[in-house]
This record gives sequence, structure tokens and C-alpha cells, in this order.
Amino acid sequence: MVEMLITVSVISLLAAVSAVAVSKVRENSQSQKLNADVTAMNSAIRIYLANGGNLSGVTDASGVIAKLKTSRSKADKETHVGAPSGRMIDNRVTTVPVPADSWKARAKYNSSTQRFEDAGAQAGFEFVLDNNLAEVQTITENRDGGVVSYAENSTWVWDHASTNNPNAPSGPSSFNTNPNVTDTTPTEPAEPTDPADPPVDPGDGDGNGDGGDPPVDPPEEPDPPRLSYPKVTPSGGAHPENDFPLAVTITNAPPATDGRAFYQLDSGAWTAYSSAIDVAMNQTLRVQFRTEDSTRFRDSWTRSEYYYPVPDSLSGTVDGNFHSPSGGPNLDYEITNGSDKFTHGDSVFILDDEPINSGDPNVLEFTGKSFSDVAPGEKFSLGDFFYHNGNSYYDSHATGVSLQITIEMPERSETVVFDLNLDLVNTENDPDDANASADYVRITNLQQNINLEINGVGYRMNLEFGATDSFGFSSDSQFHVYEGATGRGELLGTFLAN
Repeated sequence: MVEMLITVSVISLLAAVSAVAVSKVRENSQSQKLNADVTAMNSAIRIYLANGGNLSGVTDASGVIAKLKTSRSKADKETHVGAPSGRMIDNRVTTVPVPADSWKARAKYNSSTQRFEDAGAQAGFEFVLDNNLAEVQTITENRDGGVVSYAENSTWVWDHASTNNPNAPSGPSSFNTNPNVTDTTPTEPAEPTDPADPPVDPGDGDGNGDGGDPPVDPPEEPDPPRLSYPKVTPSGGAHPENDFPLAVTITNAPPATDGRAFYQLDSGAWTAYSSAIDVAMNQTLRVQFRTEDSTRFRDSWTRSEYYYPVPDSLSGTVDGNFHSPSGGPNLDYEITNGSDKFTHGDSVFILDDEPINSGDPNVLEFTGKSFSDVAPGEKFSLGDFFYHNGNSYYDSHATGVSLQITIEMPERSETVVFDLNLDLVNTENDPDDANASADYVRITNLQQNINLEINGVGYRMNLEFGATDSFGFSSDSQFHVYEGATGRGELLGTFLAN
């Protein structure tokens, strides 16, 4: 019975500690997200204000967000110098109230500083993305033009916001001086004490050596220097798998009269160094110089190097399958062609009770590629995305879909499977801005923890969009295609050792 009570007590204690730890992790995650959101939103406010925006009279967060989603009018764009003419933030950004008693971190808007900030324990709100707002019509506004705009009233290329020179001050400048200057010349230092003089009495002060004064301790001798820090060739890190076992040498061993070199592999015994050391895959080598005369030298610091293998080349094939689309209540989609073609949206609209086919719906297709002679850390092509920016009506298009990537590597007897989570962003059409009208695909999980292990080393994969044809453009995480066009974008991957 006593043993059972002890066991139950220990389990209860561990449960309590775990609960506190999980709570702290959740709080830290919430705080980090809030700080990132507030920083991003305040950056958008700064750009908006610097380019002619105005938040005067706006006192709440929803009003600020509405302002950041506006775009310059067409007339403003013709005279504005600089890029930030459109929305400062994603059209889907909105806020959700968070009460004061919630565990969530929350923000508030300070109208006096025109900045978002941490609400602390007060009631506030959190920033979220609402896909239902993706296609809300953008409101245009006339902005003051910011600091610089193209010239309207002069022959210069542009007009500055302040066209009048400041008035020069009238009369000479004057300032008060101090007529009573104090001499700050340093005084001569005191004469140094003659080493032959007796030491100052630190005891009762009479200095007569009557035994009431403690002896003066001589200064401590400094510690002898350490032997030099060991150097090894080659150094630790990644090395081609076919080079193992590596022959590692110590290149700066001290003279035998000063010290000797010793080494240790993993947790094995320390061994005197005499010739090159054979280091196997995934081994840690430690090296130290040990003194032969402790009055002249101390032992060196210990160098520790870890050696792990990387393949000379990797080869395989890539396949992709779409699944799990998401969208509005009228989502219309089809997955065909062996699950690597995803069609979504209804291109038929009703005019006077008659169905009108406006063309093709949106189409996203993935074609996997084979690869060979790829080394870890080297970018390679996993395949191509083909995206047709078509027509869709009545909230029938998809807002997201997953693409399962399967990489077969028969030479390594390995199969890698992971999901790409894709946002499908259907932008509003602006006849004056082809780039802003381009729909786009966004990867939300660029880094993948994959189930790949080679020679005892685990790997992850970094993803990004690469080259596109002339019908689109891309960044690391986004692939844009112009309205009505079909564009090709390359999907790149990189194997990285954990």
C-alpha cells in the first residue's frame, strides 16, 4: 500500500509539472505570434502614412485595417512616385475580439501613436485570416501623394511635398559664454615609491613593527599559460560518404618537452596520438594537449569535432496527387488525370435566366520530374506547376488544396512522402494593374520534416518556387499567373541534413 501511495504521488507531481510546462509553451507561442503580427501591421501603417495615407480620426482597429486595404485611385497612381499604391495588407486580414479573461495574447490600437500594441491583461483582439474576404472589392481613395509625386505645377520631373524654402532666421545668432574658466591642467603625478622603502604599515598605523601589524602578503604568482588549442585536418562536419573512414591528423602538436597530444573517439578511452586517426561515420573526435611540466604550461582546452557522411549524389522520381480541397459553400471542383490535375470554379454565369459560359474554370496541374546526381544542399527541380487563371462565379472556386508529393529513391531503398499545403488566392481584376490582377498559388509549409535517413543522418527538405515562363512571376512561396493566361512555375527542393 505504501508503494502504491508513493507511485500515485509521483505521477500526480509529474502531471502537475507537465501541465505547467505545456501552459508556458502555449503562452510563449501566443506571445511570439502577437509580436510578429503587431510588427507586420505597424510596418504596413508606416508605409501607408509615408505614401500619403491618413489615419486622422480613426480610433479603432477595424477602421485602421479598412484603411490599409484601400488602393490609390487611378488618378493618384499616375502622379505617385513609388510602388506602395495598392493594399498594404492581405484582403483577408481581420480581427476577432479577445476578452480580458482569455488565455490568448491580444493586441489593441493606440490612436494617439497610430500604432498597434500588446493589450496585456486588457480586452483586445487577435489578427486572423478570413478566406471569405479574399474577393471583397477594394475601396479606392485619394491620398496626398506622400513626400514626392510626379510634377503637376512645375517643369521639374517631380514636386516635393514642401515646395517653399524655409525662412532664414533674421539677425546674427548669439549665445552666452562663461568668462570664469577653471584651469583644468592636470597636476604632476606623485613621485613613485622607492622599492627599497619599507612597506606601509597596514595594521594599527604606527609602523613600528611592534607586532600589532599583520605581515604584508607577497603578490600571487600568475598561472602558467595553456598549451595551444589543438587543430585537426580535416575539420568536423559533413564529408562525402565514400571518404569514410576519414584519416584525421593533428597539425599543431607541441614539442615533446612541453606536452603530448591525446585523443578520444566518442566515449572511448583517451589515447596518446602517434599517427593519423581513423574516424568512422557519425563519430565525435576530441583532442587535447597535456602538459609535461605543470610549472611551465597548463593543459590545453579540448577540441571536439563531429563527423557525419553525406551522399555523393541522390536520384529518384517525383509524383504528385491533389486532395482535400477547401472553399466556400458553392465549391465546384474535380480531381482528374491520376490525381495530378485539379479543376475548380464554375465558369457559367446566369444572365436574364440564361446560362452563359464565360470560358474555362481555374486549373492547377502538377507534373513530377526525375532527378539524379543531386547532393545534399543542392537545389533541384521536383516538377512543374501549370496554372490556368480562369473564370469562376458564385463563390464556386477553391481557396486551398493539398498536394501529396511522393519521392521514390530506389538506390537508397527510400520513399519520401509529404503534403504541400497550397493557398489558392483569387484576386480582384484591375485593368490598370496586371500584376495585382494575377491569381496566385502560395505554399504555406516551405520546410518539411521528411522521413528520410541515410547512413544514420536524418534529412529535411526546403521548398520554393523557381523559374516561371512569361505568363507569370514568382517569389519563394508564391506563383502568380496573369488573368486569363496559363503559366508554368518550377517547384524546387533542397535536401538538408538535420
